[in-house]
Parts: sequence; structure tokens; C-alpha cells
Amino acid sequence: MTEQIRLRIDRQLAEEAHEVCRELGITPTAAVSMLFAQMVKLRGLPFRPSDFPALDEYGVTLAQATAAEDSALAEIKAARKAGKLKTFAGKL
Repeated sequence: MTEQIRLRIDRQLAEEAHEVCRELGITPTAAVSMLFAQMVKLRGLPFRPSDFPALDEYGVTLAQATAAEDSALAEIKAARKAGKLKTFAGKL
């Protein structure tokens, strides 16, 4: 079962993201599904925002973003060591 989600995204950003998806050989739906899957698994973003104004937009400090990244990397390392990580096969 799937869920339809409507999001408002800057038109230029959406066009550029569609182009990147095309270059990667995936659909925007697959890209968003992968992002959401990683967010759920990590209980946070699977990357650290690199643009400092973006940190303000999300209401976090650089220290908080760094701490979240460190925590996520430690969790990934532990899961890898325990053999709990699976290779992404292209389907969610």
C-alpha cells in the first residue's frame, strides 16, 4: 500500500532535482522514498545540512547537527559490526 504526499517545493529546486534523478537513473518518487527510509532508520536526517542558513531554517545549531551526525554514524557503525545492515537492492 502506498500513500500519496503533496509537498510544496521551489520550482527551480524541483526541476534541478528531477534532472539529478534522471542522471542517477531513478525517479523522484524513488529518491524521496529512499530519503524517508533513511530518516526513519536513523530517526533524523541522513546528512548534515551544509549550508549554515539552512541550520537556522531547521532551528538547530551547528553543534546539534554535528552531534546528530556523530550519533547516526555511531549507530551505522554498530549496525554494520552486528551484521544488521543490508545492501540497497534498488527496491524499497
